[in-house]
Amino acid sequence: MSQNRSLLNYAVIILKGLAMGAADVVPGVSGGTIAFIAGIYEELIATIDKLDTSFFKVWKNDGIKAAINAYNLKFLGALFLGVILSILSLAKLITYLLEEHPLLLWGFFFGLIVASIVYIGAQIKKWNFGVILS
Repeated sequence: MSQNRSLLNYAVIILKGLAMGAADVVPGVSGGTIAFIAGIYEELIATIDKLDTSFFKVWKNDGIKAAINAYNLKFLGALFLGVILSILSLAKLITYLLEEHPLLLWGFFFGLIVASIVYIGAQIKKWNFGVILS
């Protein structure tokens, strides 16, 4: 988990969050898939996994700044900001497009799903029965 990020790095994380939020609004596409494609999935899972009640102990003993740094919360905050902004801004647009242009929108959704499958399939080094089932 990288702690020394520039403002530009955080802007990129917000953009990745925007993409994740957009995916969450699209039926059949997962924000987690977008996180994987964007290269932040492992850091996201590691950051969430690290969060527990010891956060409050660090906060109490060392201060909020130390707790934020120790638990990579700047990353999580930037990412969630992008996700929330995207969901709030795209929800009405998706509703409008579903009412006015359903065929085009469902075609777009289908294309996103197929592209996600192809991308993730290309990441798999060895295909076997277990991989196919998962």
